[in-house]
Amino acid sequence: MRKLALAVAVLLVLPGAAAVAAEPVAVCGHTAAQPTLAQGATGAAVTEAQCELNLATKAGRYTPIGADGSFGPATDARVRVFQKCAALGVDGQIGPNTWAALNSWAARPRKCATQGTAGTAQSVVCGHSTARPTLQSGSTGVDVEELQCRLNLAMEPGHYPPLTIDGRFGDGTRTRVIQFQHCVNASADGVAGPTTWAKVADWSSRNTYCVPPKPAGHPIDGVDTAKYQHPGGAPINWGAVKASGVEFATVKATRGLNVTDDYLATDLPAARNAGLAVGPYHFYTGTAAGTGGAQADRFVAAVRATGYTGKRAGDLPPVFDLEWKDDGSGGCPPYVTVADAKAWLDKVQTAFGRTPIIYTQKSFLDSCLGGTTALSAYPMQLADYRQSVTQPALPAGSNTWLMWQYTDVAIPDGIPAPATGDVFNGTQADLDQLANR
Repeated sequence: MRKLALAVAVLLVLPGAAAVAAEPVAVCGHTAAQPTLAQGATGAAVTEAQCELNLATKAGRYTPIGADGSFGPATDARVRVFQKCAALGVDGQIGPNTWAALNSWAARPRKCATQGTAGTAQSVVCGHSTARPTLQSGSTGVDVEELQCRLNLAMEPGHYPPLTIDGRFGDGTRTRVIQFQHCVNASADGVAGPTTWAKVADWSSRNTYCVPPKPAGHPIDGVDTAKYQHPGGAPINWGAVKASGVEFATVKATRGLNVTDDYLATDLPAARNAGLAVGPYHFYTGTAAGTGGAQADRFVAAVRATGYTGKRAGDLPPVFDLEWKDDGSGGCPPYVTVADAKAWLDKVQTAFGRTPIIYTQKSFLDSCLGGTTALSAYPMQLADYRQSVTQPALPAGSNTWLMWQYTDVAIPDGIPAPATGDVFNGTQADLDQLANR
């Protein structure tokens, strides 16, 4: 479920000490020269400062200023905002201390205690190029630098670590383009063509980061997590997730016959303890015939080991993830059958006394199980990322849905990497009842 920087850092080696990373310089890549600047200054150092100010203050909801190389009143005002954010002396000049803080904040943006408001969008916010040619893997030059900078301004840095602005369109830039395309519901081909350029220009000039629009009329939010939401072993702060407005979660437990998710034992209890309604899910593999029952046995043992019973306050029913192969091919599991799915569902329902939820898609059931109606009585968590619909496509025989997974780029506070996001089809009272509360 669910799968769907800069020139930083030289290492300084001090005698008798471990290597430590130096602070970045020239984060935007215009110039490494950092002279003292004030109103009236012009040139590449001013453009660098304006670009870095935009990267550094966007997280505080400040609309990017023009990066035109001319230090005027707007730049003076933004320098003062930044100096206040960084707890520096406020004088509107960029001297050594302000440059040092600016380099750090631009490379690793953070929120300012004082929040900004939306202002007039500027057409030039990075200052590299206005050409916007089609770019793809292997492209180089100032147009790539412009794209990398704008992607950093468009994507929330806590979940999408800023790209190095180096003018080389490599794997990291291609991945970020795809992530952005997912966010704006564009064709995710990793190529920056006219549509992607237009969207990234729009989002990079706003005072907010790109977030996928939520389905209207469904205010109760959920997320789905697995090891992919723990980049580099980073923990999920479930308290922060709850505080951000997320009310429910599904946490990956097992896959197939022999995989238990690395973070099941910590995430399932922690999410429940933070006050979320939470259920464990199993990814069905179907790589051998008749394994549904054995996969169920492994799932039951793994989630019971965490304390899950299905009956405690906060326990959602178990979830059966019935979908396309996760090997990148997007094909049907070779041995998937309705009978094997039912074998898993029946065993798990008997073990916990709860009717499982099925995570799937109409297209999967149509393609891989002949459009069967045999599973239509189960509550459904349906994946459908189209922004043009008011509900997910319903499988044959189903007349409603329980949860709608509408995006794979949800970025709630507390989760260090993007997650799939859901809405709940019901009221808070309905969710509480489903979670034994």
